[in-house]
Amino acid sequence: MRLSLYLDDYETEKVFSYLRWIFLLVSVILFYSPFFSELLELEHRTFPILLAIGITYMISTQIAFIKLKPQNPYFHLLTKAGIIFDYIAVIWLLVLSGGVTSPLFSIFYLIIMHATIYWHTKGAFISSSSATIGYTIILLTEQHISALILTIFALNIAFIWIIGLFGSMLVLRERKHLKQKERYYELMITDYLTGLYNHRSFQEEMKNQKKEKEPFILLMSDIDHFKRINDQYGHIAGDEVLAEIGKLFKECSNQAGGEAFRYGGEEFTIILPTLSDSEMNVFFTNIYKKMNTLTFNRCMSNVTMSFGVVNSIHHQEGEDLLALADCLLYEAKKKGKNQAIFDTGLVYRNTYPAQPISSLI
Repeated sequence: MRLSLYLDDYETEKVFSYLRWIFLLVSVILFYSPFFSELLELEHRTFPILLAIGITYMISTQIAFIKLKPQNPYFHLLTKAGIIFDYIAVIWLLVLSGGVTSPLFSIFYLIIMHATIYWHTKGAFISSSSATIGYTIILLTEQHISALILTIFALNIAFIWIIGLFGSMLVLRERKHLKQKERYYELMITDYLTGLYNHRSFQEEMKNQKKEKEPFILLMSDIDHFKRINDQYGHIAGDEVLAEIGKLFKECSNQAGGEAFRYGGEEFTIILPTLSDSEMNVFFTNIYKKMNTLTFNRCMSNVTMSFGVVNSIHHQEGEDLLALADCLLYEAKKKGKNQAIFDTGLVYRNTYPAQPISSLI
């Protein structure tokens, strides 16, 4: 578990699971220590049952945390079940430890915060209402309701709702800041015009690929005659081309299990998992077919692109794959554009119908 105050839901739930063990240990000490048991006049008859249920539930929870991932739908069910268990356990403990005047009442505050973290204002309202109802029932079971008991009851109820209100305000503010932080980070790593990840993101991804040492395919691409488009039709038309190519690359790369990036200017890169020749044939057939159907304004003809393709498994560790892909891209440009040249010597030319990937240079 990270030693940080900024925890996600999974780590927060783990914190509460550890807190349950702490409170269980405290309860055992209170109920089975003669000094505290006599001092607080604790009721022991049903405590062993509560203890057995608590231990069983908490062991099951710890096992589930080991096996379940945060994305698993059962994790969210586990979270809700944890709050319900905590509520029942606290009501049970209050009944056994003095009712309205129980020194364990403050555990209610943690339950309210727990529910507020996950369900915001709704969680604060439901948990505060449930605590109020449960605490009121405990009051009504008191044999002698004195002015002191009523005062303690009123103060505790007031604090329940104060905790719920301020907890809700704090969680909403924290969530808002988190969303803003995520938005700023997204803007930092995303190219605004194309919607693709930017050059910085590409460099970080390349570092990650090298660290993981998993084979991958790198595509370096460039829009053919892009300067002519800007000069002849204007930069607004050029931006339109870049935006449409960005959408196309994002769609095709995601379908192939990869990610597309805007490297800079009219240059793009794509990182793909290792694909067979037939799968790469499908990929380029798809991308060129969609590119052939792109329409811009009435004055502009179809846009074409050239690619340099490098597979990491064909090269030694430490080789500059980006430089190799760039060289192949330059070769594709030099030999007629509108084609993809591979580090294996294969070429895919954009013809309609498309020419197979096995065609040699």
